[in-house]
Amino acid sequence: MSRIIVKQLPKHITEDKLRQIFGAQGTVTDLQLKYTPDGKFRQFCFVGYSSEDEAQAAIRHLNNTCIQTSRVRVESCAALGSESKPQSWSKYAKDSKKNLDKLKAEEEAKEDPKKRSDKEKKTKDDTVEKILGKRKDDPEFQEFLQAHDKSRTLWGNDLGINGNQNEEENDEDKSEQDEEDTPAGRDDSGVDADAGDEEAAPDDEDEEDMGKLAEKPISDLEYMKSLMAGKAATPATPSKKAAKADKSDLELFTIKIHNVPYNTKRQEVLKFFKPLKPYSVRLPSKVHGFCYVGFKTEKDMVKGMLKNKSFIKGKQVFFSDFTEKNKVTKAGKTGGGPAASPSSAETGNAKWQQQQDGLSKEDDISESGRIFFRNLAYTTTEEELRQLFEQYGPVVEVNLPVDKLTRKIKGFGTVTYMMPKHALEAFNTLDGTDFHGRLLHLLPGKDIAEKSAQDDLDENDASLSFKQKKALKLKKNAQKPIGWNTLFLGANAVAEILAKQFKTTKERILDTNDGGSSAAVRLALGETQIVIEMKRFLEAEGVRLNAFDEPPKRRSNTVILAKNLPAATETSELTPAFSRFGPIGRIVLPPSGVTALIEYCDPSEARQAFKKLAYSKFKNAPLYLEWAPDDVFTTTLSGEAVIPQSQPKEEKKEEEQEKTEKPEESQKETSQEEKPIAEDADDEPEPNTTLFLRNLNFKTVQETVEKHFRHLGSIHTVEIAKRKDPENPRQLNSLGYGFIQFKKSAVADHALKNMQLTHIDGNPVELKRSDRVLKSHDQAGAQRRLAAQKLQTGTKILVRNIPFQAQYREVRDIFKAFGELRSLRIPKKAAGGEETHRGFGFVDYMSKAEAKRAFEALSASTHLYGRRLVLEWSANDDSQDVEELRKRTAAKFGNSQAATAAKRSRRAFFDVEAVAPAGDEDEEDAGQ
Repeated sequence: MSRIIVKQLPKHITEDKLRQIFGAQGTVTDLQLKYTPDGKFRQFCFVGYSSEDEAQAAIRHLNNTCIQTSRVRVESCAALGSESKPQSWSKYAKDSKKNLDKLKAEEEAKEDPKKRSDKEKKTKDDTVEKILGKRKDDPEFQEFLQAHDKSRTLWGNDLGINGNQNEEENDEDKSEQDEEDTPAGRDDSGVDADAGDEEAAPDDEDEEDMGKLAEKPISDLEYMKSLMAGKAATPATPSKKAAKADKSDLELFTIKIHNVPYNTKRQEVLKFFKPLKPYSVRLPSKVHGFCYVGFKTEKDMVKGMLKNKSFIKGKQVFFSDFTEKNKVTKAGKTGGGPAASPSSAETGNAKWQQQQDGLSKEDDISESGRIFFRNLAYTTTEEELRQLFEQYGPVVEVNLPVDKLTRKIKGFGTVTYMMPKHALEAFNTLDGTDFHGRLLHLLPGKDIAEKSAQDDLDENDASLSFKQKKALKLKKNAQKPIGWNTLFLGANAVAEILAKQFKTTKERILDTNDGGSSAAVRLALGETQIVIEMKRFLEAEGVRLNAFDEPPKRRSNTVILAKNLPAATETSELTPAFSRFGPIGRIVLPPSGVTALIEYCDPSEARQAFKKLAYSKFKNAPLYLEWAPDDVFTTTLSGEAVIPQSQPKEEKKEEEQEKTEKPEESQKETSQEEKPIAEDADDEPEPNTTLFLRNLNFKTVQETVEKHFRHLGSIHTVEIAKRKDPENPRQLNSLGYGFIQFKKSAVADHALKNMQLTHIDGNPVELKRSDRVLKSHDQAGAQRRLAAQKLQTGTKILVRNIPFQAQYREVRDIFKAFGELRSLRIPKKAAGGEETHRGFGFVDYMSKAEAKRAFEALSASTHLYGRRLVLEWSANDDSQDVEELRKRTAAKFGNSQAATAAKRSRRAFFDVEAVAPAGDEDEEDAGQ
């Protein structure tokens, strides 16, 4: 918990003083001083820190210390609804015992007030009777009651009234016995006794009042005055009520004052309007910051409005005419609609309709997967929020708006989950929890109120043309992490750049009537030259080109890559299009002007620009946008160096930490890591190398299976079938079976024969052959294979993806531009009809330097007839090339049905996939 409570503070402490004291222990994200409804300080506050460590440091440092003359107590706050939260005792706390009992009593009174009052009255009467019953026969108690009787006169003892009263009591007892014998409610004449009670009641009351006045020791004059005063007082009550009604019905000209100081009193407002005399001043008790002042005449209100933008207690206040709204409020309370004007009624209905529309747009989280959050600290970043919400499932988008003036977050935002059930889980768990010292408040997300007409279009709409449907589909899929070629240049852009460089026209560049190389070769070589210049420029501007060569693990959320721009695009043309969404940190645009990197200062603004500008028209071409790889720049906007996060460095740090804590375990791990890598670790597995493992122990893990079969030979990968636990979705339970794939088919055959019913973790495991092809999860092996492809092994280069319409002469013209060729071979298909090549070839240079120069230049981004040339180093020598192909063909088709089928069809077979890893197997044969 990064939120603390500070108790026993001084009465006159200020918020600035507390921020100064507690800010020395860390970053204060929230500070709330608690007041009563009357504005009295309750002498405690809440302080929020950005991290839990800072909050604990503040508790250790400031608990039981003195602030001014008070010793304060600093404690950690309990979570909302936590059982460890202490019982509140203050009368201002809603959950205190006193307020809870009061609330319970009010609820009981609301249920049946008549029943409750009868019960209380009965309880009270029973208590009185019980007390009087004990002292009923005590003569001293009877004398005490007689002495305190209100109807007793001062001369009662002298006149012997007590004796008469005793006689009357005896007579009353006798009469009560007689009445019990007769029917209830009737006298001797048979007439109902209650018949005239209602009519006689007022006369009886007058007689009782007159009897009381007669018993008082007063003169005749005073007696007459009291009678006259009583008659005059009777009609006074309705007149007062009428006066009050007239005062409430009085229509006042009302001014609403905004920005009123917190502790402003009524007398201060009256003093502010002197010499004017307001008729009424209303200061709301529960809500602060405004008040209402009413005047009898419009002339007084106009004079009062002249004090607009004046100061009360050093704080500037603002006025607004509240007369019409006040009439509407009064009409609503009394039910009289005619007093309100039609315009005011329409405005009230409009506000009500707006509120209803807002409630109708609120979606169910279980359907939309969108959550609205608020009450964030202004130092919160989007990355921290993404880490918080990704604990419950994959997050599609986190939107955190930024204020355009202060450049700080607004304190609220939205998050959208890929699966609505994850959103529901996050909502139930995180609502009301502590985050960076503040209580996170979550609400169901709402639909976007403002949507353009294009957003409402559907790509399946029959009224749209094929071109419009394609554009909509591309725009919707724009933010998907597609691995496009970063340095791609269109043929038209290449021709324009070459024409500008050589000061000629595009027609002269593409015209081949004068002889020379073909137009495709010219464009390919021109693109290669432009890409080389672009790479040099990007490196000089602090761009890491290696980030584009590797498959990006993470995409940046602030850097946008704009590709295939019209030739000779300038920065001044890009800035107006992108800067309208927010301030731009930097734009990197090479001299060719066909590819640009745009970095925004804030992720939300970059996301908005990407959505709006993707596939929009720029000059005469659509904008192709892509999120750049993370850490694409070597320096940040502030000039700090960016160290790319690489897996080996993290592993080294973890190893160092483990060595300091557990030296024995670290020695074991280092010994395992130092084991030599197998020679065939980077090779692809042969066919028919997957085995099905049945009856595995539910506690068996992949490492155990791999360790058990490791002695047989190289293992490609191991998979154990698992599924989510229904009770705990985060946990995966084994299904009792799995798969293992070896590198060599001979090893798989050996395991199938000799390892049948082998025991793993106490269970006999049955092995069967499987046709499943497993995907390798060995990231290190994939990286080694990529590095091996780029590692020069000689002078021969394998060229893939050659267009079928490309001629031998065109391929030779492209490669001979970088050095003298020893040979160029493009295998052809031996099928009948037109002789076409197989789409790949081998280029051999005279020297390694020339081969290296050609490989580096052409492997970046060179397109021939629209297809990118893919280059790899080949390890085959000329002498071994043909012999190796013969050996592979004989091994594959010898003594098999495929060989007979080949003879019948009279076709030669050439395995394309077998040519690529030929170098590795050649090295193995040479070693043998």
